[in-house]
Amino acid sequence: MGRKLAKTAPLEWQAFARSRPIDPDLVVYESFAGRGMLCNPEAIFRALLSDPTQGHRRHVWVLDDPKAHPAVVREFANEPRVRFVRYRSPRYHRVLATAGVLVNNATFPSTFNKRPGQVYLNTWHGTPLKKMGYDEAGGAVGSRNVVRNFMMADYLLSTSPFMSEVMYEQAYRLANVGPGRLIEEGYPRTDRQELDLTGRANVLSRMRKAGVDVPDGCTIVLYAPTWKGESFHRPINDARSLAATVSELESLLPEGHRVLLRAHQQVSSFVGAEPRLAGRLVPDDLPTNEVLGVTDLLVTDYSSVFFDFLSTGRPVVFYAPDAQDYQQYRGWYLGLDELPGPVVSHVHDLAKILVAAGTGGADDPSCSHRYLYDRARERFAPWDDGNATQRVLDVLLNRSAEGRRVRETARDGRPTVLLYLGGMKSNGITSSALNLVRNLDHERVDVSVMFNHSEHPERRANIALIDERARQLVRIGGVKISKRDYLRRRKLFTGRTDELSRRDVIRMDEVLVDEWRRTVGDASFDHVVDFSGYSPVWSYLVSSAPAGSRSIWLHNDLAADQRREIAGHSPHHRNLAGVFGSYHRFDHLVSVSEALCRINGENLAQYAPPEKFTSARNTIDHERILSRSAEPPAEGTVLPTDGPTFVTVGRLSPEKNHRRLLEAFAILAADEPGARLVIIGDGPLRPALELIAQSAGVADRVVFTGLQENPWAIMAQCTCFVLSSDYEGQPMVILEARTLGLPIVTTRFASVSSAVGTAEGLIVEQSVEALAQGLATAAKGEVPQEAFDPVAYNEAVIAEFSRAVGLPIR
Repeated sequence: MGRKLAKTAPLEWQAFARSRPIDPDLVVYESFAGRGMLCNPEAIFRALLSDPTQGHRRHVWVLDDPKAHPAVVREFANEPRVRFVRYRSPRYHRVLATAGVLVNNATFPSTFNKRPGQVYLNTWHGTPLKKMGYDEAGGAVGSRNVVRNFMMADYLLSTSPFMSEVMYEQAYRLANVGPGRLIEEGYPRTDRQELDLTGRANVLSRMRKAGVDVPDGCTIVLYAPTWKGESFHRPINDARSLAATVSELESLLPEGHRVLLRAHQQVSSFVGAEPRLAGRLVPDDLPTNEVLGVTDLLVTDYSSVFFDFLSTGRPVVFYAPDAQDYQQYRGWYLGLDELPGPVVSHVHDLAKILVAAGTGGADDPSCSHRYLYDRARERFAPWDDGNATQRVLDVLLNRSAEGRRVRETARDGRPTVLLYLGGMKSNGITSSALNLVRNLDHERVDVSVMFNHSEHPERRANIALIDERARQLVRIGGVKISKRDYLRRRKLFTGRTDELSRRDVIRMDEVLVDEWRRTVGDASFDHVVDFSGYSPVWSYLVSSAPAGSRSIWLHNDLAADQRREIAGHSPHHRNLAGVFGSYHRFDHLVSVSEALCRINGENLAQYAPPEKFTSARNTIDHERILSRSAEPPAEGTVLPTDGPTFVTVGRLSPEKNHRRLLEAFAILAADEPGARLVIIGDGPLRPALELIAQSAGVADRVVFTGLQENPWAIMAQCTCFVLSSDYEGQPMVILEARTLGLPIVTTRFASVSSAVGTAEGLIVEQSVEALAQGLATAAKGEVPQEAFDPVAYNEAVIAEFSRAVGLPIR
């Protein structure tokens, strides 16, 4: 009982917080998940706090632990307008739900869901040098919460058109769908680099109080390297390496130079324990940009800190001993020859250039790289001029773009389509979904796909197969609702709508719209599709999306699927009852063949009018099938080599009727001693089917391969494909077999014509005797067979898809 309460209480609290009114005068700031009062949010906060016209506003700072930031808490102890909350505490969720203005330089957690009436400014934390978002390997899944936050933001802060285009619109794929507006007015934090003599003296004084040894009149060399990607697993080793570099560099510089280290936050707690860095380490709670303001020479590797430093006009040197390896591992948006300073790989060379700085000699970076420096400043930091904060506040507070560089995210005119792909298990729906995404014309249609985040290896492997041209929107977390709403939702999702009052239904609509907004923010699409069609959670969620059209796929005779039993249990009874209840919310109910459309239209007529039922067959990825069929079968797969070898592929479940196939094969085997049967797939009936094979006396001639990652390599070594199903949606395995050139023997079911015609294979009645006769005909090589043109087939199917969902057809 205590455990249940522990789980329920936070949900109830968060649901209660979201029911409270929004306070337009409350501003919440968060930087790096509460690691301090830092970055652009700090600059905006201090400007607002000191503005006499904004005295009515109250300010809340999020800190990971207020006790870990005593200097900040002490500074504002007597300021009644400033409060601090602990990250992810109940008060944290309360202020996120009720603040009128939200400012973050990274991301709010997956539980966050911006409410209508709130204004969210995402300032991000740097112009990108390293590849980001979708441009990284596996970046779509890794960027799931970043994309979600960007889709939720009203404003996205940008330093330049370069950052807008390369990071927001390209790397995070916001072009065409991003609802937020881009503010290209520079970074507020760089205003703090503009220091007069008094300001410089104040910063140096604060540094000394924090334990940084900075002698009067010294030349400050700031070493600010980035985190190198894999270093999270070895921060102690990083700390030792950084300390050694700082010590060696300072030993090579003449008297009067002081080398300081600004470590990446991931390793800062470890470098603090390094005795060689005593007096040289700049602590995290000193604002980076104030330190840059007193820095004479900046040394970095791949950190975006150099973009900020450009506004000072002072030299940058890139110490990158692993530049080539890192560029291959992570990738950059700039070439080494575009960087606004020398790139060196040895500390001795670094020292030589630092000594030459300001001399006017050949090694002086102000001379050798003047053109690149000026060009970079104009390209990457054109508006970091000391007044960026006020310009950003003009837009944020006045909600006006007049006289400011504010624009919408780019649009190229393509219609936008969002597809929910399903659970990403290895099954026919997943294969069909992946094929569809590959075969859509991405130059004509902007394609997004959606699925739940998963760490399951099988699902991750399927996710990795998604065409990289598609934008991936990965749903993380779940609905945060009260217990009362949870009970209402359970009735809705199990088809018990007669138990819901009108007020309950209205409330559930609110919950669904709220969850859709939490998932994809304020993004809207021209067409949304639930391609799975088996989950009431997703059918209701997709049907709540703001879109020009909403479609749901019907991959089977769903009434029969709902009735189907396995070991006395109907696995799809409750979920399909919920899905059927959502049909009235969709514009198009799309079956995967014309015959199946007629069946579903008749059997499900009580849920939707006949004009909503339509059809579109599934596409096929023939190139992948042919390519992978040339690979050797999985290790341990033993295939027969003499006589006719029949193969079937599919889940070992009742509708596939493998029992009929085994009994028919036993009849054939009596006359064909060399015949073999290969059954690819797995499922709940496998033990029973293996017993049937034994009792029929053919166990030594039947191979159960189990689930295969590459079934085509096995199919290609067989002589005939056979299917014994009672019913199918569209049997894609028949199309795969035809792509491989295999003759087809199949039982007659309602949608069989969507995959094979009478001149293209042998269609037999649904009986053991008829199927046995079909196998015998195949053993004689007398099955009719016509060449299959997968390219022409796919072109026809894509036209069917476009027509079904309402896309324009060329």
